[in-house]
Amino acid sequence: MTRLAPSVGVLVAMLAMAPLPARAQTFAGAPQTFASAPLTFAAAPQAASQAATDADRWPHTLPFLANVALDRGYELPLPLGLSGIFYYVERDIEITDIRVGVDGAPLESVSKFLTAGSRSHVSVAVARLDAWLLPFLNVYGMLGYVSNNTTTRGEVTIPRPGRLPGERTFFLSAKTELQGFMGGAGLTLAAGYRDFFVMGDVNYSQTDIGFDDRFRALIGSIRTGWNGKILDVPVRFWVGGVYWGTRSTAKSTVDVEDVGQVKFEADQGPVHPLNAMVGAQTTLFKRWDIFVEYGTNAKDVQTIAAGLTFRF
Repeated sequence: MTRLAPSVGVLVAMLAMAPLPARAQTFAGAPQTFASAPLTFAAAPQAASQAATDADRWPHTLPFLANVALDRGYELPLPLGLSGIFYYVERDIEITDIRVGVDGAPLESVSKFLTAGSRSHVSVAVARLDAWLLPFLNVYGMLGYVSNNTTTRGEVTIPRPGRLPGERTFFLSAKTELQGFMGGAGLTLAAGYRDFFVMGDVNYSQTDIGFDDRFRALIGSIRTGWNGKILDVPVRFWVGGVYWGTRSTAKSTVDVEDVGQVKFEADQGPVHPLNAMVGAQTTLFKRWDIFVEYGTNAKDVQTIAAGLTFRF
């Protein structure tokens, strides 16, 4: 439990929403190396020579069915990848309900007295290991560190003291800085035709930033674009969209001086869970992939991602 000074205790319910952005914006499935779109279909080799040449054409265990893909004219990436990725997310967060209880009393909603929202700035550094299990299916696990800076603002409306008629309204504002670790896993499905591709990604993550429960996120994205070469260097350009399934309830218990033990819950989530994105990626020396990506909804969301992957 945390011991709060009186001035902070006044803001405790309003600040309940601040940590969610840190967990919510963990990671949205950064682009991975994409198995190149089909070229011309190769004629099926003779069965007798197939076994003799498979190991020479593709000496790796993964992905399964690699030689089937090679026979059909696909160019495959190396099966394993180790990535370092940086992700920045800036967005508005809304609170739909806040409930507070003191010294074991049942939680009661205070939303009729308090409305609140925040502007969240989240930075995430992620290490990721991925593997192509099939020519069109990639799975990955990730570990990372989250830093969240949030400005929370609230409007409090309470009855005037004594017999005075009417209500009194005042505004509160506070900034919070929260850090913690996250982990998760995901998968990517990819398909292509000639020089064009489409890929879908979904991942699940949990983030621990010191609250009663870990924050959980289920994030899905889709990208489509062009996959080719410029000056004999492989490049990819794409557009797409992301859905942030990050709405949840933040819970915590704190000690407030001169008040007692305060337990609170806040139902919160992104104001706009959808945003568009554009990105680019290049492959250097066959083993190194570099990507950058920018996302926005032209309203309150802005995302920037960049990463470096070593394939082996």
